[in-house]
Amino acid sequence: MTSALYRVRIFLGLIVILSLAQTGLAEKRPCAHAEGLHALDEADTIRSWDALHGSYSLYRQCDDGAIAEGYSESVARILVDHWTTLPQLERVAANDIEFRAFVMKHVDATLSTDDLAKIRKNAQAHCPKGLRAICNDLANHANSALREIASP
Repeated sequence: MTSALYRVRIFLGLIVILSLAQTGLAEKRPCAHAEGLHALDEADTIRSWDALHGSYSLYRQCDDGAIAEGYSESVARILVDHWTTLPQLERVAANDIEFRAFVMKHVDATLSTDDLAKIRKNAQAHCPKGLRAICNDLANHANSALREIASP
């Protein structure tokens, strides 16, 4: 192998590694015990997109088990009780696509069927102008969760 070809392969390998690290696909650090305790304390009490994004930024590595269920409850409460804040979610998620995926992931079967039905209805019937893509995703996640709950 020529040295030029070898350098190209090294360069491409570095680009792949940097891309994985930047997009979050590289291995994430584990949730430290203290982080898990803090995340558990706040996960189900968050009632704004900015606060949820802040918690996600600090504790995303802890998003599992009871903490994940708490985050799902916070997502539901914001979507059900504060639907008019959806433009704020779009603003925050526009700068952090992984946060958008986090929110969608938490429209899940741990939520009540009433909350899921309200999320779906709001997404279909009360979508703010210019937010059709996020509304469609919310409706699809709510439908999937409702199907999961209904299946034996």
